Amino acid sequence: MLLYERWHMKKIITALLLITFCAAFTHAQDRPVTGNEWLKVDKNARVQLVASFIQDMKKQGVVISKDAVFYCKKLDLVYAKKPNLLTEPVWKVLKTDIIMEYDWRVEGKDSDAIAKEWLSEKLYDKNKERRAQQGKR
Repeated sequence: MLLYERWHMKKIITALLLITFCAAFTHAQDRPVTGNEWLKVDKNARVQLVASFIQDMKKQGVVISKDAVFYCKKLDLVYAKKPNLLTEPVWKVLKTDIIMEYDWRVEGKDSDAIAKEWLSEKLYDKNKERRAQQGKR
């Protein structure tokens, strides 16, 4: 019985953390959730968080085709390769990643124009080079 209670308590704590994390992520203007906090949440909660972000963006007219699991893996890679981004808001790193994938689509706007607008000139050029090496436009 003790093992079941521990498992059950862990699930409850994870759910509470997820709710808190999602609320903070959704209201990123108040106090943005950073990469450091992202790394403290389990993978299932991360997927739910990114899925929630994608849904919120859809409500605002943004179409994102790739799924939450894809972007969770991308965020994990970004934070592993660039630990200096751990203090940045997760939503900002995620949006940047989605734009770099040319997966942030808004009706009437070209994906390249969106990338040029959001990314720094240096990051834009580096991303274009990376995409060309991968055979993407």
